[in-house]
Amino acid sequence: MSCNLLEFGRVQELKQVREFLFPKHNNSGPVEKKAQADNDLTWDDSDWGSWENPDNKEVGAQADEEEPHEQSASLLQDCVLSLSPCSDLMVIAQEHKAAFLAAKWKTAENGQEEMTLTVTWSGTLSIEEGECISSVVCIPLASQKRSSTGRPDWTCIVVGFSSGYVQFYTESGVLLLAQLLHEDPVLRLKCRTYEIPRHPGVTEQLSILYPAALVTIDGFSLFQSLRACRNQVARAAAAGSDVIQPPPLAYKKWGLQDMDIITDHASIGVTTMSVFDQMKNASSLGGFHASVKGSPPAMSQYITVGAGPYSGFFYAIEGSSQPLLSHVALAVASKLTSALFNAASGWLGWKSKNEEESLQKQKPKVEPATPLPVRFGLPDSRRHGESICLSPCNTMAAVTDDFGRVTLLDVARGIAIRMWKGYRDAQLGWVQVSETRGERDSTTSPSMPRRHAQFLVIYAPRRGILEVWGTQHGPRVGAFTVGKHCRLLYAGHRLMGVNSVTSQGWQIHTQQLCLVDLVNGAMRTISVPFHLALSDKKSERAKDMHLLRRLTTLLRSREVEPALLESEAQSAILDIKHPAIKKQALECLLSNKNAPVSCLTSVTCTLLANLKEQDAEAVDESLLQFCSSQCKLLQLYTDVQLLQTPDTSPTAPEHSSFQSTNEDLAQVGPVLQRYTEMNSRPSVSFAQDSSGPLPVRTFLAHLEWVNGELRVVKQPEADSTQLG
Repeated sequence: MSCNLLEFGRVQELKQVREFLFPKHNNSGPVEKKAQADNDLTWDDSDWGSWENPDNKEVGAQADEEEPHEQSASLLQDCVLSLSPCSDLMVIAQEHKAAFLAAKWKTAENGQEEMTLTVTWSGTLSIEEGECISSVVCIPLASQKRSSTGRPDWTCIVVGFSSGYVQFYTESGVLLLAQLLHEDPVLRLKCRTYEIPRHPGVTEQLSILYPAALVTIDGFSLFQSLRACRNQVARAAAAGSDVIQPPPLAYKKWGLQDMDIITDHASIGVTTMSVFDQMKNASSLGGFHASVKGSPPAMSQYITVGAGPYSGFFYAIEGSSQPLLSHVALAVASKLTSALFNAASGWLGWKSKNEEESLQKQKPKVEPATPLPVRFGLPDSRRHGESICLSPCNTMAAVTDDFGRVTLLDVARGIAIRMWKGYRDAQLGWVQVSETRGERDSTTSPSMPRRHAQFLVIYAPRRGILEVWGTQHGPRVGAFTVGKHCRLLYAGHRLMGVNSVTSQGWQIHTQQLCLVDLVNGAMRTISVPFHLALSDKKSERAKDMHLLRRLTTLLRSREVEPALLESEAQSAILDIKHPAIKKQALECLLSNKNAPVSCLTSVTCTLLANLKEQDAEAVDESLLQFCSSQCKLLQLYTDVQLLQTPDTSPTAPEHSSFQSTNEDLAQVGPVLQRYTEMNSRPSVSFAQDSSGPLPVRTFLAHLEWVNGELRVVKQPEADSTQLG
C-alpha cells in the first residue's frame, strides 16, 4: 500500500469565473475583429495541404482546444484562492472582484455521487477606491445543535484588503463585519482551530499579518461575534432594516520590531519553557545579574519569514498586553457616546447614505500596537523567505525562499533541521496520519495513545510534480506528475467553535489539503499510509509491504518461468516478518491463475516447515493452521488429478466385434443429428462442463480443511456446479 492521489470533486464554470475576473481578456481588439471579418469573407487557406498529412491537422486542432484552457489556467494562477477545510466552498478573487463557489452533489452515470463546485455568488467586495483583495481565508463554523455530527453550520469568508480593512462575509456574499485594524496592506490571513489536546496551549485564533504588525483575534470572541452578526442580519432583513450593531471583538495588536521585511507568519500558540531554557534566556537578555522568576512564564510564540533576518522568532508573554475591544479602547471605556458604533468602532453595517458618506470621509480610529522585539532569528543576508507552513502538531514548520529551497524548522529549538533544493515557487502542505490498531507493533503497549506521523507535501509548479516526504529525516515516499497549472491549497485549520465537550462523538469531515488543477478543475487529495513513516529500526512493516508489492507485480506478469516464479515467491514470503502480511502474500500466490500446482505446493510446504522450526510461542497460530490446511488441500488436488489422468500403459488389441460396433455408430450418428435439427424446439439448455481440469484456485476456494475434516465452502449457486 503506497501513496495515492484521489480525486474527490471538480470545479465547474472555470471559464465563466475567468471571464468575470478578467473582462479585458474576453473582448478582442478592433484589429482582431477586422482580421476575423476579412477571414470570413475570403478563402481560409491556412490548412491547405493538410490532406497530405491528416495527423498534423488533428494534432493542431487538439492544440487549439487546449490553448484556451492553459491560458485560462495561467490567468487564474495570479488569483487569490482559498478552499474551506470541508471542501464545500471555494473563493477565487482578483483585485476587487471575487467569486464564491459552493458544493453541489449529482449522480454520475455509474450511480455514484459526485461533488462539483459551482458559482453561487460573484461581485465586488471593495469599499474604498483603489483597494485590492490581498488575502482570503474560509472558516467553517461548527453547529451548536446537539444533533450535529460534525458538519459546519455555515462558512465565513474573511477577506483582507490592501487598504488594511478586514471584512467578513457569508456564503451568499452578505457583508457581516468590516474593520480597519491597521493602516497597512493585509499580507496574510491565517486561522487556528481546536484540535485533540495532544499539545496543550493550542487555542482558536485568527491572525492578521501586516508589514510591521500582527493582529490576533481570539477564536471564542470571533465565533460569538460572527454568530450574533449573522442573526442580526437575518432579523434586519426580515424587518426591512439596514442597520446592525455588531458586538465587541477582543483582539491583540503587536508591533513586530527588528526585522526588515516580513512576508508571512505562523502563530504557534502558548508555550512554556523549561527551567533551564528560562535561565539561559534570562542570562542572554539580562546579563550576569539578571533575575529569574520562580516559574517560567507562559508565552505566545510567533514565527515570521522575510529578510533581515531570514526568519524571526517572537515571544509575547501572556499578560504583557491587555486585549483591545473593537468598539472602544480600555482607557475610555466609560465614555460611551452615540458615535460609538460609527467612528470609534470601525465596524461597517448597512447605514444610510449620509452615514456612509461620513464614514468614507472620516476613517475609524486605529489602536496603537504593543512593541514586540524579535527574540532571535536565522540570519541570512542573501536569502529572502517567501512563505511558511506550520505542521498540524505545531512542532515543525516548512519555509520557502527565493533561492528555490525548502527549509524545515524545529519550532521549539528554533533551528533548521533539513533543506531541500530545486523547488522554486514551491507550494507546501502537510498531511497528518494516525496509527491504526493493525499497524501497531507487538512490542508496543496497547494502552499507549495512538501515534501520529507528519508528511510534508511539496508541489513544484515549474516541474509539474507533487512530492510527499517523511519528516523529520524520512525519505520521499511518493511522487506524482500533475502538471504545471495546479494550486496546492492547504488550510491548516478545521471547524471553529469546537471544544472538548461538543466534539465528543463527532466525525469531522475535512480534507487536510487539496490539489486543484486549473485546466480541467479536478480536485484531488493525498492518501498516505502510516507505515511509510516507520523506519527499519522501529518497524519492518514498510519492508514487508515492499516485498508484498514486488510479489504482486511478479504475479501480474505473464511471461515468467515456473522455476523463477517459485524461487522469487518463496524468497519474498519467507523474508516477510509480519504474520498478517505473510498470510496476505500466500493468499495472493494461491489465488493466481498462472501459478502451477507444483510451485504452490513447494512454497506452502516450505513455509509450513519454516514455521514449525520456530519457537511455538513466537509463531502465529492462525498462519500455521492456514498453511497446514492449504498443504493438505494441495496434496488432495494432486491426488485427484493423478486419478483423472488417462492410463497410457499398453493394452490388448481391440476385438473385431468392437470395431464393427464403432463403424455402425459412426453411420448412425449423423442421421440422429439431422433428426434432432429437424424436430428441435425452444428449450432450456445448460452449459457443459469444460473438458479441461478444474483450476487449482477454484478447488481451493470451494474446499477447506478444518479440524481434520474436509468441508465444502458455501458458494453462490452459479459456482456450486463447478465441483459436480
